[in-house]
Amino acid sequence: MRGEIIFDQGDPIWSEVVTLAAVAAGQTINRFHGFVDLQDMKQVASEWAVRRQDKIREYLCEENGDGEWVRRTSRDTRRQGETACITWMRRHCFTVARSEKARTLGYEIGDEFFYQPSLIEGLIKVWGTGDYDLAGQVFDAADMGGKRSAKAPNEGNNLVAMIADIGSAMESLDLRDHTVLTLRFVDGQTLQQIAGFLEVSAQRVEQISQRALRKIINDLGGRE
Repeated sequence: MRGEIIFDQGDPIWSEVVTLAAVAAGQTINRFHGFVDLQDMKQVASEWAVRRQDKIREYLCEENGDGEWVRRTSRDTRRQGETACITWMRRHCFTVARSEKARTLGYEIGDEFFYQPSLIEGLIKVWGTGDYDLAGQVFDAADMGGKRSAKAPNEGNNLVAMIADIGSAMESLDLRDHTVLTLRFVDGQTLQQIAGFLEVSAQRVEQISQRALRKIINDLGGRE
């Protein structure tokens, strides 16, 4: 339950939370370099953990045979829980960092689109080709299914910020995902052409493509 006090202030679990918060903060700095401070993001992540102790228990603990919550004992489940906790804290940090970035660049979060696959595909092409004239096609609301704000996102700082976001997200992908998206949406190759290059089936290329797009959407617009 939100706001529930579960762990005492001196509980050893907080030492691990601080470590995980530092990881989440570091990932946020990599993504929003120049817009937020590392120490600030560590504090944001740690305070979020204190406010949502139910989530800390969910990620880092498990119920024993007596129905009591204890630290996870299996190395694999412990690692999985730590990874999930970092992801959860990072998403909150991203939300805070996005607001700070918007303030710094002079646009409103309300001006942003909810990222959808069709929008991501178009932005990848703009990013990869450097052809900002394509923005008018990318931001066709009828095709995107997105909502348009009072200030069009393809105007001024909004577009610059979104393309920078896409570039950072693309660079965070592994080599295969990055290659597939570049070949498909920047170079305009077909699934069959990419499949031949990678020596896999066209169906497999589509799976890799969709998975990579979901990673980017989660990175850019993921919410709890």
